[in-house]
Amino acid sequence: MAKLIDVTLHQVLFKRKPVQFVPAPVIDDTSQEVWLIGETGEIFTSYENYLARLDFYKQKRFICEITGHSSLSFFEAHRSETAGSKDVDETFPEALKEPVLRKVQFQTISRVDNLVDHIFDLFKQDFYPGETVMAFLPSGDRTEAVIREKIRLSELRNPTTNEVERRAMSRYVVKLPNRNGAEANVDDEQLVRDRKVFTKAMLRSFIKNTVSREAWTGAPWVVKEQYAKKYKIDSTIPPHLMRGLTAADRKAALLRRKEQEAALLGNARNPSVTSTPVAESTGTSTLDIRPVPTLSKSHKSKNQQAGGRGDRNSDASSPMPTPERECSTNAFPLNKIIMKQEIKTTPVPKPPPPPVIKYPIEDLQIPPKPDAPKRPSMHFLSQPMALGPSNSDAAKIEEHITHYLLETWVFLNIYCEPFLLDSFTFDDYVDAIKFSTEDIDCELFVEVHCALLKSLVGEGDNGRVEISLPEVEDEDEDDEDDSSVRQASEAAEDSVEVKVKQISKDKPEEDEDVEMEDGDENKEIGHRAVELFEDGYDWIARLRRRDFKNGGWQVIVVGLLDQFSVLPKYAADADQILSHLVPPEEEPTQQTVRNQYMTLDINLRTLVLHILVGLSFDASMIRKYMEECAEAMTEYRKKKIEHQRARKAYLEKLRSLEDERKILLPENTPRSASPERARSTSKEDGDNDSRVNGTEDEDEVDETGEDTDNRRTLRRGDERANARKRKREEEKEKAEAAANKPKTSQQFQRVLKNIEKIRNKIAKEEEEIATIDEDLREADCARLRLLGKDRFFNRYWWFERNGMPFAGLPTSSTADAGYANGRLWVQGPSDMERQGFLEQSKPHEVVATGDQMDLDPKMPAMERKLREEGETSVVLSHQFAFYETPEELSALISWLDSRGERELRLKKELELYRKKIVDGMEKRKAYLTPIEDASGSESATGTRMSTRGKIYLDPSAHRCLIWQNTTAVDELGHTHYDQPVKKPKGSRKSTGTDDKGAVNRNGKPLGRQGTRYNF
Repeated sequence: MAKLIDVTLHQVLFKRKPVQFVPAPVIDDTSQEVWLIGETGEIFTSYENYLARLDFYKQKRFICEITGHSSLSFFEAHRSETAGSKDVDETFPEALKEPVLRKVQFQTISRVDNLVDHIFDLFKQDFYPGETVMAFLPSGDRTEAVIREKIRLSELRNPTTNEVERRAMSRYVVKLPNRNGAEANVDDEQLVRDRKVFTKAMLRSFIKNTVSREAWTGAPWVVKEQYAKKYKIDSTIPPHLMRGLTAADRKAALLRRKEQEAALLGNARNPSVTSTPVAESTGTSTLDIRPVPTLSKSHKSKNQQAGGRGDRNSDASSPMPTPERECSTNAFPLNKIIMKQEIKTTPVPKPPPPPVIKYPIEDLQIPPKPDAPKRPSMHFLSQPMALGPSNSDAAKIEEHITHYLLETWVFLNIYCEPFLLDSFTFDDYVDAIKFSTEDIDCELFVEVHCALLKSLVGEGDNGRVEISLPEVEDEDEDDEDDSSVRQASEAAEDSVEVKVKQISKDKPEEDEDVEMEDGDENKEIGHRAVELFEDGYDWIARLRRRDFKNGGWQVIVVGLLDQFSVLPKYAADADQILSHLVPPEEEPTQQTVRNQYMTLDINLRTLVLHILVGLSFDASMIRKYMEECAEAMTEYRKKKIEHQRARKAYLEKLRSLEDERKILLPENTPRSASPERARSTSKEDGDNDSRVNGTEDEDEVDETGEDTDNRRTLRRGDERANARKRKREEEKEKAEAAANKPKTSQQFQRVLKNIEKIRNKIAKEEEEIATIDEDLREADCARLRLLGKDRFFNRYWWFERNGMPFAGLPTSSTADAGYANGRLWVQGPSDMERQGFLEQSKPHEVVATGDQMDLDPKMPAMERKLREEGETSVVLSHQFAFYETPEELSALISWLDSRGERELRLKKELELYRKKIVDGMEKRKAYLTPIEDASGSESATGTRMSTRGKIYLDPSAHRCLIWQNTTAVDELGHTHYDQPVKKPKGSRKSTGTDDKGAVNRNGKPLGRQGTRYNF
């Protein structure tokens, strides 16, 4: 229970009131199981009550009384209270604690801010023994002093004149520690506290920590019991400040009033009963019947009518009036009270208003609006015409294969630099996987396979194997080759987790692990892959020598799949692929494998790439590239902070220049001409007009009606001298104004130029910050960034968001396409979300609003999902659909309800990247539009790899043929498929790294993460 006492000392506030703790229950049986909340000392005999109280304490609705911090849990607020109380006790001057508390005790100032101001003003120039202050000595020196004694002197007035001869003041005896303990006598005007020792903020924290006040009007501030005992402060509340006595008085008066009314009603029903017993019982001599206040005319007329009827019914000869008559003469409506007493109706309480809903809330608790727009229909990659007019056979793509296509495309485009591949669009990628002829090879399809295979095994006779190979029992004779193989301690399937598998954490049913039984050792093999390597030239040796031509890379794929088929993870897929590449009825040769690969289905081809991507993710080149990107992001963040600081400094300077400009602006604005100047200007104009017209000044008449000649003849000499003096003074003033005006104008123009320079610098810093943000986005290759989820937990992906440029590498051979994926993808909910939120037995409780619902509020979430999404609905995690037009994107944003938590975040992200997404969609549409001018098709297909001669193919029908791996050619001098060409010594050309600028640790120029592009 000690912790409970500690909690009560530091009160945590809930809705601005102290938290009231649950009282300890009475426990008769000592063996009864109880639950304890250690922080509060509360004991519960019911586990449900314990959990409910614990959930209440974990809500972010508590307030720290000392610091004022809100949106805290109870435990966070309590820790803040404890830490704040400790800090206040340590920092507040000890000498002021007791005087301040005595002054605050029983104060009735309701607002704490006003109380703080009042106490601060009282103690601002009042000092107490033990305080450390700064003293101003008569010599003018300022030194540290400690107050030893204090003497109060009252005000002294002259008894005859009543003038103040000495103000009320205090004198102090202070000790000077810096002067060998010398003492001095000073008054309050010669002392001052340090600014940081006694402030309003510190005083406020001290008062809130040591004083409490009840929540009723007029309640006094009372020092907490702990501090009252410590400083011996009386805590007895004066009677006039106690609320309980006042309430008791009110109750007693109300009781007496009810008794009087009851007695009066009894006398009205039975006139023979006198009022004496009532008076004796109540202790009064007469009935206390108060007259009704002045009534309005309508009520007065009704009472008069009732009184008239009473007079007619009463006995006029009776000398004593009845109680009813007597009450009516006192304007007390007794007949109405009797009627109300007899006909007593209990008012029906009004239902409480519905609680105010604070949005955003859980999305499934929001009913759909009756006029809400419908969600646009989605497209699937397995639908015909999904990839454009040239892909009418797109229906061959199975639904779960879309997941693998996206997975492999994202991986290859994010890590295209370490693979030495040009970036490529998703449409070209799918087209390349489907493309197959005997006359020509698709360079994109071949280069992707060769680059992935090269990452698994190093080049040369002693090339290092970068992956963990499954153990093979019948290869004991190959100990020399096994020495170069890195054997992993854990299972191989645990080390080849694909980075982009976060697109879907749950694999489809077709990809579940196949259970291998112990009795399947004699299982019949449906392929002849083992016979392909009987000559001892296995797939690792071929890969070390980069033997890719004439079906070489296809044979390497067969050997790799055959070795990994012993693992349950790859067994089903590998056997299905090998049964097609090396069928039992065909002779296992390299040419057979090459021919069979041409007829391989797009789904199986995608499975091959999926396996290769999963294995290559653990390659050292990928890990090294990720480390370089992480280091680059750290450098970018440091540079961004520097630019942000410089921008902030420029903004401060711009603010001061703007203030200076405002000061100089009125002097620079054109002013209206003065009356004298206007008169002189009009006079000069009149003189000019008179000269032009040939008239003389003598014809003019002044305002007094006298001629000008007469006025001139009457002038005296002193008047002419004064006129000349005034003229000289006017000319001098004009000269000074003319001299000052250019100076002010120059200063104003100088300020304007400085403002323009500062604005240019700020714009430059903002441009640098935006460029660094773009570099950070492209270097963020560790994991994909999800845009968000909708109300039904569908996940939305825009794969260009991070890890790659928005339109792919600007140096790519297909960079003119201007986009990378060009779609907004929608993935179904994960299995956990679907089972836990959509397929649950109890439907979500729909919040009642004023909108009319077309849906049943008790409808299960899955049924509501299917009804709102219509035919194009994604239910499983491996299902992917997409939007491909700006109109569909706008309709989707309109469909999202910002009242829901998930859809609010998703809507913000879509609005943030809307311009980029729409730009990619429009460029994709233009790229897939059939090309009318095919004049450049011959040059485009002239460089394709072919083994049977140059065959013309229309690139508008197969755009994947336009792609070339220029990155590998520039870096290696050849593609991944070609054999390395040995260059003669001295013929190596300069790489030009000096011209390109920054290089990485290998001396190669930095890629997209280290350079900046002008798109």
